[in-house]
Amino acid sequence: MLRPYRLERELDRAVAQWLAWLPRWDPTTMRKRERLCPVCPVWAVELGLDDVPHGVLHALTVSIDGLITEHIRRSLALEPFLPQDDVDAMRSQLRADATAWITRQKPVILRTLDAYVEPKVQHMAALLLEDLAG
Repeated sequence: MLRPYRLERELDRAVAQWLAWLPRWDPTTMRKRERLCPVCPVWAVELGLDDVPHGVLHALTVSIDGLITEHIRRSLALEPFLPQDDVDAMRSQLRADATAWITRQKPVILRTLDAYVEPKVQHMAALLLEDLAG
């Protein structure tokens, strides 16, 4: 297994990049999805970010999943014949570690979401209500 501080450092970088991207998030560029994203609902519950728009959350979860996959790939390069059960256990442990690490940063995440995402969502809701009122 790789050093845990490396994962933490990479998670810090991923969260910082995501937070820096949030002011540029534009809900009008969101695509309509034909089916439910298989990744985001589980992460939303684990991170306690259930009320975050999918496009915002998806940007974070794809990054986190990528880091976890990369750590597993590196571990398999060191021990190429690990049984699948061990790989699954490693993935579960890395996911739990990532969730705990990101949850510690939740106050900063929530403040940033309130400052940059919530006003855009409220504006869109106001426009929709205005449009419905005719």
